Amino acid sequence: MLITIGRQYGAGGREVAEILAKELQIPLYDRKLVALIAEHLEKGCKLEELNLTYTNLYGDESPYEHIFDNVVQNDDMFMFKPQSNAIKQLADYYKSGIFVGRCANYILNDYNAYSFFIVADDDFRTTRGQLVYHKSLSELKKEDQKRASYYNYYTGLSWGDPKDYDLVINVGRTGIEGAVKIIKEYVANNPK
Repeated sequence: MLITIGRQYGAGGREVAEILAKELQIPLYDRKLVALIAEHLEKGCKLEELNLTYTNLYGDESPYEHIFDNVVQNDDMFMFKPQSNAIKQLADYYKSGIFVGRCANYILNDYNAYSFFIVADDDFRTTRGQLVYHKSLSELKKEDQKRASYYNYYTGLSWGDPKDYDLVINVGRTGIEGAVKIIKEYVANNPK
């Protein structure tokens, strides 16, 4: 099962993906991990040598608690092609995973992937921005502009356009756990 999750900054999309990955026991590929895999592939490493199963990557802990904290990110614009290649190779080889951001819904359009976009109202994002990221709503929106620019440039689509996703979920209304439940029910009731 392949799932892609796009998200507004501060809407909780990464947390939704993290919970989904744990409950479904499938790997979660975020920006840092995709960049790391892309760098290895560019150096000639084979994907099967990396052994990227959920258990090997995370065990019982969140991947954000202990790994890839010190990965040096290359310029996002420069890395699109290698990261796109890495995402496709992961989908081809493992046939399952949750991909956060990285234009994954566009890259995996021909793979029968489920695609979701996580949004939240300004009040939710303001509170979450202060508590989780220590950033103001205007700072979160500036990050959204960067994401939109990156996505729009490489895909020719409009970032967050509902027609490019199976569902757009407002976490401000559903809550994090509610969004996870909606995605699991959608996937269970709409086999691809």
